[in-house]
Amino acid sequence: MKQSQFYYLLRRGLFGGGGIWAKYVNDFKARVIADGGTMESPSCAKTDVKFLVQNPEPSAFDADYQAVLDRSTALGYTAPSAAQQTLQNTLVEDLKTAGVWDKLDLFYVFATDGDSDYATLNWKTPASFQATKVNSPTFISNEGYQGDGSSSHLDTNFNPNTHSTASSQYSIGAGGYNFQKPTSTYDNIIGVDNANSDLLIATRFTTDQPFFRVNDAGTFRPTFVATAGFYGVSRSANNRIDAILPDGTTASSTNAGSAGLPNGNLTILNWGAAVRSNAKVSVAYYGGDLTSEHSDFKTAIDTYIAGL
Repeated sequence: MKQSQFYYLLRRGLFGGGGIWAKYVNDFKARVIADGGTMESPSCAKTDVKFLVQNPEPSAFDADYQAVLDRSTALGYTAPSAAQQTLQNTLVEDLKTAGVWDKLDLFYVFATDGDSDYATLNWKTPASFQATKVNSPTFISNEGYQGDGSSSHLDTNFNPNTHSTASSQYSIGAGGYNFQKPTSTYDNIIGVDNANSDLLIATRFTTDQPFFRVNDAGTFRPTFVATAGFYGVSRSANNRIDAILPDGTTASSTNAGSAGLPNGNLTILNWGAAVRSNAKVSVAYYGGDLTSEHSDFKTAIDTYIAGL
């Protein structure tokens, strides 16, 4: 029996349950023969099982994306469809090619046809900083998590001041993708309320303009009528903040100096106790300065969203 034929059976779960060898002999002999294989004997099958357990077929996926799928399996979550797994693997590869991946601490992809638990995994380190659903934010397949403007949000369980390995006071980046045109007073993607070291990526904040704070207490409002799409913001120096907006234009500010890394858990669809969001967040991230990578980062995310 050829190894490829045996993988065919394994992938379809034909060796699960009791009476494994009887099922193989009586129920699947015809299938093996129909596929061009030869059913020699049950002992042949047993030998093949032992070989395959000791010599597993290598994954066709990038190792970091495979780690996400493995974590999902270990926790009993429903992973995305096969077609979407290929799309997600391409996203990881694109981020690596763009030089983004190594600069991230957190990377969440909420827009997926996997289940709502799979969507909470932190792709950068799947066993750490899984997002916690607080007050039941609405999960919409292939679009993301949506807040209710009141209390529902996601907690990353990640404090930049104590947990970050990719960011520093003068090198910080955050952002994400809002699947819908901002509609509420506060349509924030990700942030932490920390006095003079705030982080806030808001696609709309009291006006139709986006509003950003990157470890400061200042106000950076690019001249842009907010729409759905990717918002990426980075600090590259004490008094330098750069943003890329959904239409591909860029904006910068030199007004707000950094007071230090935010000290508090980053939350999604939320900023402090009083500011909650109606945004529909498809992707969210946090890490180091990504000013030079903004354009390629946006392209990778836009390509993924368009492929859903």
